[in-house]
Amino acid sequence: MIRTILVPLDGSEFGEHALPVAASLARKAGAMLHLVHVHQPSPPVTAVGLEFVDLFDLHLQQDEQAYLSDCGRRVREAYPVPTHTALLPNNDVVHALRDYAEKESIDLVVMATHGRGTLGRWWLGAVADELARTMTRPVMMIRPEEGKTDLLLQPELKSIVIPLDGTPLAEKVIEPAIALGSMFSATYSLVRAVSPVVRSSYLPEGTTIHGLTESVLEQISTMQRKAEKDARDYLGGIAKKMSDRGLGVTAHVPIEEEPSDAILAVAKERRADLIAMETHGRRGLSRFFMGSVADKVVRGGGVPVLLNRPAS
Repeated sequence: MIRTILVPLDGSEFGEHALPVAASLARKAGAMLHLVHVHQPSPPVTAVGLEFVDLFDLHLQQDEQAYLSDCGRRVREAYPVPTHTALLPNNDVVHALRDYAEKESIDLVVMATHGRGTLGRWWLGAVADELARTMTRPVMMIRPEEGKTDLLLQPELKSIVIPLDGTPLAEKVIEPAIALGSMFSATYSLVRAVSPVVRSSYLPEGTTIHGLTESVLEQISTMQRKAEKDARDYLGGIAKKMSDRGLGVTAHVPIEEEPSDAILAVAKERRADLIAMETHGRRGLSRFFMGSVADKVVRGGGVPVLLNRPAS
């Protein structure tokens, strides 16, 4: 159940592209929409004196609060949803947003993947990535387009793609995806990408798979068929459980070296409104989807991506 939705804003038009999706979800769920900006205090400038710096910072906070109030007003004019605005004073943007989400029991974070405020393109590079990696609640990333957002848009999540890798961890995103999709009577597309048993990069230079012996080709074909069958059986079991709940679900087993390419291809084919993925929330090579696959999906896809990190 979604009761509270947090939208971090950086003061840019790019950041506001999260508002239509967040407001549409809040309207459907009857949730409170929290619009939040993190104020970063101005650095001290000793040459002009402390009193002047304090006054400048005060004016900056007033401008930021006015911006939030204006965003709240515009959202309420477009959607009949309750809104709350908060200006958080903290140098650490991620820490401030995490603390606020914990304090207010936020159920979902919706944010643009990159804003262009005074700090430049910093959402995806720092804030969004860090939030998705460390926040133990779903984070939906929206890729903004050029120009102002149209608050009169009412996006709907009627087609949801759920990539899975065969592990119980990846399956934890299913329930958050269903919670969102149930508000729109969505259909679900499960994806289990299968890598080719023999990749071209594995072969000696100048060799193609067609140049292998017949017996080796037969072994490769047998292994490939087994991998595909295992993937289909795995998705079939999950699809049946979802179908038993009255949900519309299809299963897809694309053969692709890059899982992100397979996910994006299915999303395009199914005209997805959302891609929902799980993440370990780790750095380095041990990071699950967010480290490579999800990052490519967020950057390469034109639809919102829901990233979920379990609490344990």
